[in-house]
Amino acid sequence: MEPMLKAEHLTKRYGARTALSDVSFEARGGEIIALLGPNGAGKSTLMNMLTGYIAMTDGAASVCGWDVQRQPLQARGQVGYLPEQPPLYPDMTVTEYLRYCAALKGLKRQRQRAEIDRVIQCTGLEVYAGRLAGRLSKGYRQRLGVAQALLGSPRLLILDEPGSGLDPLQMIQMRDVIREAGRESTVLLSSHILSEVTNVCQRALVLHQGKLRYDGDMAQLMRGEGCLRVVWRGDQGLADTLRALPGVTALRTLPAESGCCCVELAHEPDADLRGAVYHAMVQAEAELLELSCRQEGLEQAFLHLLRKGEETA
Repeated sequence: MEPMLKAEHLTKRYGARTALSDVSFEARGGEIIALLGPNGAGKSTLMNMLTGYIAMTDGAASVCGWDVQRQPLQARGQVGYLPEQPPLYPDMTVTEYLRYCAALKGLKRQRQRAEIDRVIQCTGLEVYAGRLAGRLSKGYRQRLGVAQALLGSPRLLILDEPGSGLDPLQMIQMRDVIREAGRESTVLLSSHILSEVTNVCQRALVLHQGKLRYDGDMAQLMRGEGCLRVVWRGDQGLADTLRALPGVTALRTLPAESGCCCVELAHEPDADLRGAVYHAMVQAEAELLELSCRQEGLEQAFLHLLRKGEETA
């Protein structure tokens, strides 16, 4: 089946500076994908190229089989886009603005009313339908930006910081909107609010210094670098043995009661060291007192991935 979105070796250079380098991935219908990375990683550059807003230096991208550069009108017709700053007209009411956007998207007049009512209801803007956009709070301006992106039920929905300015209740409501959109559309969601993406995204793309550092399962990313706490009574030299185990990335010695040793072993996400540690204890005839696992949160896992990317760059 043809992917909804296909990016092949996307590269963007500004003179001597490379903003995005050789990025490739595919996305299929029904996927909600987190686009993550620190400031300056290339996220906005990637989104702008996928929407046809800026031209790519090298590579190609297609939406529903339409080439973004060679068939721009057909490709853009499949995309709903919320930029980081919603493109609102402050002197238009909510309804007037959505009617204007619907006309720009080429929606037939007889369909416009139903679509406007639908997106207003989806985003909780019913009470504010007659209010000027310029008089909305930041959170409701953000909702209006999402509403215009949803017009026409686009096959690809690209959202840049949709949770910006939302209070906790509005954030929960926005997650429901994104989940509902993801039933039919492919959603590419960029956010610095990591708790926002973990609640709605199954897959993550991580950019760093213009390169794609990770493309995979969100749950796998969240596991991050693991940590194993080991406490034993006996040979202190066992710490060197544990440090040398395959998958161990670091060892930290912690205070322990008299006659005991306590260390924390940082290890790769997929490494299960428990058997190897137990075997080492048996070989050394040490008394194992504690063997406990701990996983990092998403923030620490994210930073760990970026550090690995810098080391291999």
